[in-house]
Amino acid sequence: MLDDAVDAFLDSVGERAFDEPFMAMLRAEGFTEVRLVHGQVEFGKDVIAQRDGEQWVFQSKAGDLNLAGFRPVRDQLYDLRMSDLSAPGFDKDLPRRAVLVQTGRMTGQAPVAAQEYQQQSADRGETPIQFWNKDTLLAKLSGNPDAVLRGSMDGQLFGLLGAIDDRSADMETIETFSRRWTSWEPSRVAGLGVIEAALVCERLKATDRLDLACQVALCAVRGAWAAGAAKPEEPTVVAADSAGRLFETYARQLWAECDDRLLREFGLAGYSGFASWVTYQIRCLRLGEMIALLALRVRDEDPDLAREIAAWIVRFAEAQPGISRPIGDRYAVSAIPILALLMDHHAPAAEDLLRRLTVWVCDRHDSDEFGLAAVDAPPFEEVSRVLGGPFEHVGLQPRRQSQIAGVLLDVAATLDLRDVYADVRNDTLAVQLYPSVLLVGEGSDQLLVTGRDNRWDFNPDFAEAIDEATPIAPHLDDEGPELILPDDRWWDLLAVSAALRDRHFPGAIRSAAVG
Repeated sequence: MLDDAVDAFLDSVGERAFDEPFMAMLRAEGFTEVRLVHGQVEFGKDVIAQRDGEQWVFQSKAGDLNLAGFRPVRDQLYDLRMSDLSAPGFDKDLPRRAVLVQTGRMTGQAPVAAQEYQQQSADRGETPIQFWNKDTLLAKLSGNPDAVLRGSMDGQLFGLLGAIDDRSADMETIETFSRRWTSWEPSRVAGLGVIEAALVCERLKATDRLDLACQVALCAVRGAWAAGAAKPEEPTVVAADSAGRLFETYARQLWAECDDRLLREFGLAGYSGFASWVTYQIRCLRLGEMIALLALRVRDEDPDLAREIAAWIVRFAEAQPGISRPIGDRYAVSAIPILALLMDHHAPAAEDLLRRLTVWVCDRHDSDEFGLAAVDAPPFEEVSRVLGGPFEHVGLQPRRQSQIAGVLLDVAATLDLRDVYADVRNDTLAVQLYPSVLLVGEGSDQLLVTGRDNRWDFNPDFAEAIDEATPIAPHLDDEGPELILPDDRWWDLLAVSAALRDRHFPGAIRSAAVG
């Protein structure tokens, strides 16, 4: 069963999507100085690594290669073997090993041409070339007794893959599975954990759930930092960075699907009846959340893409009211990256969205409504609370607590939006709403749903208005426990919020919004 899962993964994974799991495989096999150098200055090298005093260089290709496909690769293989130019971490003085890596196989006359090329290199005394094809990768990942994924053969992984195939996997399923990574050594997360995540991501992509593929990568970011909470050193950072790049891979694919069709009235809701209408609001917020996280992640290295995504979200918010209508507290944190990105690029649109979110939440908690469901409520309750107000047979008690209200107040306060804050505060008081905020404890509790020292404050003492002389709220004025993530890892804190759904970090909101 494991071989079948890895075989399907190698058949479907794209060239760049294979980068992170391939590097994770190398780390799991004992390679060090593993670096991704693909780009304009790669000089034939996609990945470099070292082991046993040798410098390894890799060129990777997705899928099969016939003779016509192999011919242009030969020029890259010459640079791969012979060029001393590369990124930092490459040691030109070490003995060199060069490898062409394929997720497929060579077909037709390509194997003969590759064998001839290999022999000619050896005859000239040049750096030899090795060929790792799909069969080699299968053996390394799952086929051999000491294969990387043999340590992952358990019911949890197969159960999640099965849930994906029968389309029952959701955010809760993924987060529950990802808890395994929080108890591993950081180096194991950077190796086996990232490979597992990539395997799951690709299976989700095959079932048209790129949003959940992104969610898996976000949970892997959380897993990396939780695993290294006691000693957040280099392996922790490597694992977190690898998971973040995995998120970027699938978020870019999700962004590629965001065209003008989604800006039309039925572009996202479709015409498939009641079920589509119920999920429409979720899809609006989740799409906005994922691509906003992408924009914030690449903002420094690709500011044009960040601006493009921000401008598209402005148009999307104008066309799709669902982005301002969360169906429960589970989607409270979805608004954070969207609002932070808009504040950085389109502040008036951010303020408008904050007000629209507030109106929706307050309307759902008005006297004749049941209020929105808690973050851990089952989907049936989420839908029942949104739609059940007019029906006498819906046996739910009105709910006054609101995590969404806590998020909206914290965002407005953290970003010093004084008029918006006053409006949010007055509107929530008018419907007797109790904003709720999860206060995290020390150490790894900050990254765990089951953290013993985490506690809810169901009615923080928010000030009536933002005033320099008066604390806005105790949890915003008090520094609280020291966060285990470094200050410059604010994006990773946003990833933790998106993975866990029940907490947010005001400092990360501030950093995200001030680009």
